[in-house]
Amino acid sequence: MSSNFYPIINRLKQAPLALAVMAAAGSAQLSVAEEFTLEEVIVTAQKRAESLQDVPISVSAVGGEKLSEAGIENLQDLSAYVPNLKIVEGGLVPQMFIRGIGSSANQGFEQSVGTYSDGIYMGRSLQSRASFMDLERIEVLRGPQSILFGQSSIAGAISLVSAKPTDEFEGMISASYADKNNEREVNGYVSGPLTDTLKARLALRDRQEDGYIRNVVRGEDTPAIDEQAARLTLVWEPNDDLLAELKLESARLDRNGRPTQVVDLGTYPSKVAGLQDDAKLDYKTYSNEDNEMEFDSDTVVLKLDYALGDFTLTSITGFSEYDYREDNYDADNSELAVVSLDMTEEFEQFSQEFRLTSPGGETIDYIVGAFFQTSEQRYSEDASLQISALNPANVYFDSLLRRPFEQDSDTLALFGQATWNISDTLRVTLGLRYTEDEKEGSRSQEAYSLNIAPGTSQDNVTIPSGPLMGLPVSTLLAANGDAYGPIASLGYSMQDHALNGKSDKSNWTPSLNIQYDFNDDIMLYATYSEGYKAGGFDARGGNGFGAGATDFLGRSYGSLSLGGDNFEFDQEEAETLEIGAKMSVLDGAGELNVAMFHTNYTDMQVSVYDGTFGFNVLNAGEATVRGVEMDGRWRATENLLLTAGLAYLDFEWIDYQEGPCPGEGDFETSPSGNCIFDGSENNHTPEWTVNLSANHSFMLTDALELRSTLDANFKDNHYVANNLDKRSEQAAVTIFNARVALASTDDTWQVALTGKNLTDQITKNYMTNLSLSGGGMTAQVGRPRTIGIEASYRF
Repeated sequence: MSSNFYPIINRLKQAPLALAVMAAAGSAQLSVAEEFTLEEVIVTAQKRAESLQDVPISVSAVGGEKLSEAGIENLQDLSAYVPNLKIVEGGLVPQMFIRGIGSSANQGFEQSVGTYSDGIYMGRSLQSRASFMDLERIEVLRGPQSILFGQSSIAGAISLVSAKPTDEFEGMISASYADKNNEREVNGYVSGPLTDTLKARLALRDRQEDGYIRNVVRGEDTPAIDEQAARLTLVWEPNDDLLAELKLESARLDRNGRPTQVVDLGTYPSKVAGLQDDAKLDYKTYSNEDNEMEFDSDTVVLKLDYALGDFTLTSITGFSEYDYREDNYDADNSELAVVSLDMTEEFEQFSQEFRLTSPGGETIDYIVGAFFQTSEQRYSEDASLQISALNPANVYFDSLLRRPFEQDSDTLALFGQATWNISDTLRVTLGLRYTEDEKEGSRSQEAYSLNIAPGTSQDNVTIPSGPLMGLPVSTLLAANGDAYGPIASLGYSMQDHALNGKSDKSNWTPSLNIQYDFNDDIMLYATYSEGYKAGGFDARGGNGFGAGATDFLGRSYGSLSLGGDNFEFDQEEAETLEIGAKMSVLDGAGELNVAMFHTNYTDMQVSVYDGTFGFNVLNAGEATVRGVEMDGRWRATENLLLTAGLAYLDFEWIDYQEGPCPGEGDFETSPSGNCIFDGSENNHTPEWTVNLSANHSFMLTDALELRSTLDANFKDNHYVANNLDKRSEQAAVTIFNARVALASTDDTWQVALTGKNLTDQITKNYMTNLSLSGGGMTAQVGRPRTIGIEASYRF
């Protein structure tokens, strides 16, 4: 066995109790197995419908019923139930991590974790906000998916599969309510045939929430959410050779406020009195801004399957667009009008994929195809800074900064995967994908003039602190002009600029998989694969904020020093070795799956908050990620199903010389003044994660059934800020969720009592620097305990 896996094996000896439980399910319990058989899980992880136990990769599948029972509203909720998956809301955009690899906050990035909605690639971070509604299942594929998914899915892929129209007419309506945050949600669908050859399914969703963070200044709860979504799916089957599926989906999300609070003031002035006692996680914020966000998205997918004899020709045409607008984002998170951001983004993409699939069951089975995608992105932000709140002289900046960004992308790929069935027990699969990526980007920046309050003489207003403390504003204006010179004079190296770039890259990404059936119950596999994530252009950089720069009050914020023009960033690359086993135990009543992996990443793309208005991008160097994933199911009795998942993760930066220095932490510094992270872990990389679930049903009468679910989700301690600040370490925590339902045995109706975070654990999901605070930090706070009631009716 490769020495790369020895550290993993040694750490597994220290695994928590859940590992012993799953191991017992695969050995000691064999002698007491009864005749309870698990229901087979069918997935399309390899673009063919096949049993999950036959897929030679590390993949988890969560069915629509579990999504409903667990109250999984979005991808962030999903991450609690899938080993080595972590999804957080982030500062400005959602961030997704598989095996500790993800994309930081920058609109120029594609996600390292590719999201696919009914076969359509959703690579922008905001596309992950697509509504969770009427889903058949979700498949999470871990590790580089470089052949059949391919499009920059260097960490893994999340495939969302919508529920399809049914052969018989049916429908469902459900409603839920949680008192604490005034959460209300209504879901429903109708499905069935329209003609002998045409079926349809219409799904609707409406959800509102007042929020769980109290804004003390504004006297309101945040984030207040208002969400609506609709999906129409049509399936047309005019003959035995043609199957056509058309999906039309539209969603809207309005949000007021954010789940963010200040946890450390840093050196904010004493005038910010309301924040002085707010150094703990207590679900309170003091933001003065009326922060509003609007997000509208539309998706169209047309899938055609045409039989060419025993072969299948598949065409998938996709169109996706969204409009995003956020006003009055309070970057300083205080009751003072200091920093405010307005942001807009428009994005649209068109994609076309063709695949030819062999019939299967032959000596050689294969899939070949071609893929094309084009997209346009337009992003802009206005940042305003008002010094009057911190300066008695009432000097302020008005519309300090404007930064528009554009990026156009074209991708063309050819791919193929072939499986040689050498014998009934041995199979070898080879895959190869060739991809060309062309991108053009532009970003400009305009910094506006320093303004003086009406009636105030420039000679009577002085800079309150910093390297130019005591100088009158008139001196600054005379020396630097009345355009943007005062910004540099106050200690910044931010400059006006107009940047343009063009990138044209091609990549070959191979994979090799060997699969061996040890016996009828145990399948072993080994995989080697390479992947990459395309480069691009930095949407939010300040074009060289210096590490030693101070804010306008002369305080150091310790951000990242890049210097010069860092507009373009390079692609990142990965090489992965994975070995695993999929086992059926207890005479079919149990399953146990194990995967061990070792991945080397080079030129990893990171985006680091600059302490003011933007994020600097660079390629960080090299990292090694290794670990193990285990998951299992056990039908213990006819009425009891136990499931478990466990993951061990060991992330190590091998070469990261220019990391962002934390406010609290002990790291060596590079010659440029940045911090050296070599030998350190990454953010969002808990060493251990464990998911346990028990689902039980009990017959009360011939017509009534009591159903109960108990979930326990454990995450080890880990950092939630990318500067590895000690204050951002989230302690190890276990979240318990439960559901008790009274239902008819024919599943016509159901009433349930639900509870999330039953022990009311206070958690921080994401942290970053507090703007202009000289070492302060803010945190995205997890939801407190929530108790709700649900009811559903099927017809």
